[in-house]
Amino acid sequence: MFDEDSELLAFLRRYRILFQIAAGVIAIELILLAYSGVWPPLYVVRSNSMQHSETVSALGIIDTGDLVLIESTNWNSVSTYVESFSEGHRSFGDYGDVIVYERYGLSSLTPLAHRAMVHVDYNVSSDAFDIPSLLKLPSEKWSNMGLEQGRWWALDGVVEIYDVGYRSATLRLNLTSLVEYYRQNGLVHDGLITMGDNNLVLEDGQWICLYDQITAYCREPVMDEWIRGEASLEIPWLGLIRLYVNAELPDYAPNNSKIALIVTMATLLGALLASRAAFNYMEDRGIRPWKAVRERLIGMVRKGR
Repeated sequence: MFDEDSELLAFLRRYRILFQIAAGVIAIELILLAYSGVWPPLYVVRSNSMQHSETVSALGIIDTGDLVLIESTNWNSVSTYVESFSEGHRSFGDYGDVIVYERYGLSSLTPLAHRAMVHVDYNVSSDAFDIPSLLKLPSEKWSNMGLEQGRWWALDGVVEIYDVGYRSATLRLNLTSLVEYYRQNGLVHDGLITMGDNNLVLEDGQWICLYDQITAYCREPVMDEWIRGEASLEIPWLGLIRLYVNAELPDYAPNNSKIALIVTMATLLGALLASRAAFNYMEDRGIRPWKAVRERLIGMVRKGR
């Protein structure tokens, strides 16, 4: 039978804070899992590919060391940059949704959190790509480089989309290269063209987008089953802790994020110590705020036995 003098209750009282922290962490994880519908629901951002600055992080933008909360999604729910432009839908500082996906569908490779730019449909009969969503863009926003104006079907050349992202870059979608890659590998699937907001190169004074499918990141357009989820919330700075512990903290991690993390941790520690001091103060004066809760729990245990 349990009583207030039992060793178990003494142990629980002694390590009360640790149990409270553990219970809080478990509760938070269960809430996040219920919200996101996927596991794990949180991802640590290791690169600066989504930053809107080389040196400074910002709230509302996915920066190195941030935690990203994702929720379950699929092709039908993902709104690309091209689709979102006319609708005015923005996510993390630009048009279109940010997705977390497994490159080539391989869980052994580090997943990427990049923006969905445009959906391409492989046209088997023409050995080219159809991009019907281009019709949603104003005519001055894109070009099919020499074909009749407004043509979005059977495209196997270069499609350019202008004034993209925070540097007003040009997305130069090289479908000739992609068609050749499909031929070499016997591919026929549709998919998403994806890109990190900060993956840009300066050519002749013009910023050019280095989208994933033209780089070594992931040459194939992203298939539906490769998508782990859609990024829905940025939790700034806290991921720096894991990067530091794992000796993975890069030199380019923004200094203002490091400072903000230190201030945040100091504030939380101060609040924890203050609450503990207040609790001890009340117990020293015979005020026991958790007594009623403990007695109720003990009563439930006794009743169960």
